[in-house]
Amino acid sequence: EATIYKFGAAATSYKDPQGVEWLAVRPDAKFDGTKAISGGIPHCFPQFGPGALPQHGFARDSYWDVISAGESTATFQLTDSEKTREIWPYPFKALYTVTVTEEGLKTKLVIQNTGEKPFEFTGALHSYFDISNIDDISIVGPFKGKEILDRMQNPAATIVADSDAINISTETDQVVEGVVGTVKINDKGKGKSLLVSSKQGWADTVLWNPYGNEGMGYKNFVCVEAAAAMKPVSVEPGSSWIADMDLIPSAL
Repeated sequence: EATIYKFGAAATSYKDPQGVEWLAVRPDAKFDGTKAISGGIPHCFPQFGPGALPQHGFARDSYWDVISAGESTATFQLTDSEKTREIWPYPFKALYTVTVTEEGLKTKLVIQNTGEKPFEFTGALHSYFDISNIDDISIVGPFKGKEILDRMQNPAATIVADSDAINISTETDQVVEGVVGTVKINDKGKGKSLLVSSKQGWADTVLWNPYGNEGMGYKNFVCVEAAAAMKPVSVEPGSSWIADMDLIPSAL
């Protein structure tokens, strides 16, 4: 089962068929519309950040319309408005579909260019995953030998991964360029694994955890984000960009 808010089209809960929760909401999250919901799966669009626009764009703190809803699926829509065009001067339509299946949670994001000029954007699904303890998880993927942009360094610097397993033991903000869709969170405490799957659209993986920050509840979540962060996506007038991200739980 899943819970999704119209504000930000943010899914804040997904429980697998065994009742295990896989999405986390920070203890300092606000649900009154004053700021984006800090948890679940917020949208970063049309900017991942940092950049000229507000950090992570405007999609995560905009109200989306529900254009269809069934027993196990719902589609949300966000279109340009006077407010969005003041920030980013392009007509667009975003369609976001979330479906609960026996296998897991499926998401599909379509960004349509409804204007007369090409536009570019960066973005991500800033997913917060529920974990037993940050010290008991490992993030596993084809990382070894890949370049990682370490945004904790000032200025940000590129490091090279020396292993396919990444363990978090310090404040972390990294972008793994060109790795997406086959990244797993192995959680010893839960005795389960979560595959963050993607077959189209998303290009990079972002890893984030405010290690040591009790107020944010750092021990009980990790962000493993399917992103298009390193290279902007270009969409021609009348064209669309499509991305999927599926969450597939399994036993360890």
